[in-house]
Amino acid sequence: MDCTVTLAKEVSVEVIPNVINLTIEEFFIFANNYKDAFTDYRNKYFENRSKFREFTSTMIAIANNLQTCIESTDKYMQQVRLSMENDEQQDSGVAGRRSVGRQQIIDNIERLNNRWSKAVSVAVNFLRDEICEDLSPHLAELFSRKWLVGCSAPETICMTVQDYYADHRHLRPATRCALLMDLQFRIVGEYLKAIDSRRLTFATYEERAAAGSRMKADAVRLEALFQQLRDTEDISEPFTLVTSLIASCGDVLSLRDKSLLTLEVTTFSRKCPNIPKDLLAALLACRDDVSRSEAKSMAEDVMNHVQLYPKDRVFGQLFASVLDRNDSSWKPNLDMVNMLSSFMRRDSPQS
Repeated sequence: MDCTVTLAKEVSVEVIPNVINLTIEEFFIFANNYKDAFTDYRNKYFENRSKFREFTSTMIAIANNLQTCIESTDKYMQQVRLSMENDEQQDSGVAGRRSVGRQQIIDNIERLNNRWSKAVSVAVNFLRDEICEDLSPHLAELFSRKWLVGCSAPETICMTVQDYYADHRHLRPATRCALLMDLQFRIVGEYLKAIDSRRLTFATYEERAAAGSRMKADAVRLEALFQQLRDTEDISEPFTLVTSLIASCGDVLSLRDKSLLTLEVTTFSRKCPNIPKDLLAALLACRDDVSRSEAKSMAEDVMNHVQLYPKDRVFGQLFASVLDRNDSSWKPNLDMVNMLSSFMRRDSPQS
């Protein structure tokens, strides 16, 4: 773009704003075409994964290229702000003849950067789709009868995520961090989805005590995995572990003395006061000693008690991501896109 501006100066200084704006419009077209192209590539890949053995490395390169576009656009915006800052004050006559003003150019550059950011989030989603395709049958076993009696699903999930990380570590730090967060949401969210759909209910205390112990063990294993993957020298972005929610659900299930259940659920809800009431009721209804009507009433009472507690934004995103998806697809929520955008801003080298 610098070369374009230099060439425009040889014609006339007055045409520079129009030239810049036209260049930005061309980048908009390119960004749309680029996203359409790698989306088509993704669709063909999932039609027959054996035909595209370089999908992972290609999508990683695309995500990294898009982040470079964001950084370059950020730098160019700074240049535009500096070079055009005093134009309108110093030469109001010229400014009056311009069809494109400084603020309009800056607004268009910001729109372009938003377009790049959304394209990066799409690329991250495709990388997540790939790993989740492999994880899908194992995720479906979590919090099921097969899981309760003993299956390898949790360990297989952890090993698969770790295997993919051998490639994912080549992502830029911010993008990698966002992908890890999304994968964590996907796995933890599966337990919540299973609870919400009553995938597993209990007839005896011994069953739910065993389930509670299994959930706590799974939480420890998952926390160790994501702690290990996030603890690299180049990741400086905030990364919130939400795996403890699985263990907290296990505590609610395994509590033996029902007279203490309201206290236990209140403690649980204070940790995540934005848990959906219906999800909390579903958790309670999994117990063999709580009816559905009793679970609903207790959930309402507890949520009214903690409604003024400060809401945790990350847990809010987790609950939203669970509630906003159906059985066949995972729908990334807008907060995750915004989180990725903020990660990339912090990750950009300062000029």
